[in-house]
Amino acid sequence: MTALRHTHTLRELQNTLYSGRRSGNHVDEVWENLYLGDMSVANDRYILWKLGITHVLNAAHGSTHSLGSAHFYGSSVHYYGVPAEDSPSFNLSVFFQPCADYIQQVLSTPGAVVMARTHTRSSSSSSQYLSVRDLERMLDSCKLNLHQIDEVWPNIYIGNVGIAQNRSALQQLGITHILNAAHSKRGSIGDQQYYGSSFVYCGIPADDNTHFDLDVYFKPAADFIHRALHSPDGKVLVHCIMGMSRSSTLVLAYLMLYHDMPLHTAIRRIIRKRAIYPNRNFLALLLDLDLQRKRKHRLCVLL
Repeated sequence: MTALRHTHTLRELQNTLYSGRRSGNHVDEVWENLYLGDMSVANDRYILWKLGITHVLNAAHGSTHSLGSAHFYGSSVHYYGVPAEDSPSFNLSVFFQPCADYIQQVLSTPGAVVMARTHTRSSSSSSQYLSVRDLERMLDSCKLNLHQIDEVWPNIYIGNVGIAQNRSALQQLGITHILNAAHSKRGSIGDQQYYGSSFVYCGIPADDNTHFDLDVYFKPAADFIHRALHSPDGKVLVHCIMGMSRSSTLVLAYLMLYHDMPLHTAIRRIIRKRAIYPNRNFLALLLDLDLQRKRKHRLCVLL
């Protein structure tokens, strides 16, 4: 006798869905090389590039705030759009077979990685993959006034060029080390000769713009901060011109590298103490560092 196949009811399927662990992430790998994500990740081509995404299936093509199109992604990502509406009356079933064929074709292509996305955006603040805009919203939440100098971590100070060039004030604060992220830039006169034997100086000639590769200095700057904190009575001032972008980026990188702190956690810790605002380029570089940290952890778990 042939056993009858049980057909699940809609209620049973809903119970199965609700019983699962909800990650609240912007994007998750749900099958090998197959990702499900929301609008914020799909609209961030930098994150897609870092994830190695080669194909995008957009189930909200043409909807409000959905930037996706073949023109938007260019030649770097193959695009397939489905103009679906998230409503009880929309017949999505007509797209089941074409979408399944598209995904199967992609996954059968060597080196291909596909992301399927919808219009829905996760409200979780602990998302696995953040965008530059997510970080900017976090920074915008800080209501502190901008001061000349603030202690943002035990014995780590962020300040502007005014306080950095006030040697008597620095000595009163007990500062022993200076990390100048605007070395040789207009308005910054600091160097080892200027500070003499009273301070240990390190200068980084960074530009606060959208193309400067500050990430090449992340490790050297973090090493300098680490050594400063482990010297007798060590206190380090990290500064640029305003004490908002270059200097804060280097301190965030230090927390990520030496304290294994996720980027979003590091930002929240700093904005409790000081108003900071790294430029979009620096935020993208920090996201890259954060992604490297996550991949390293993932590799360690697999090993």
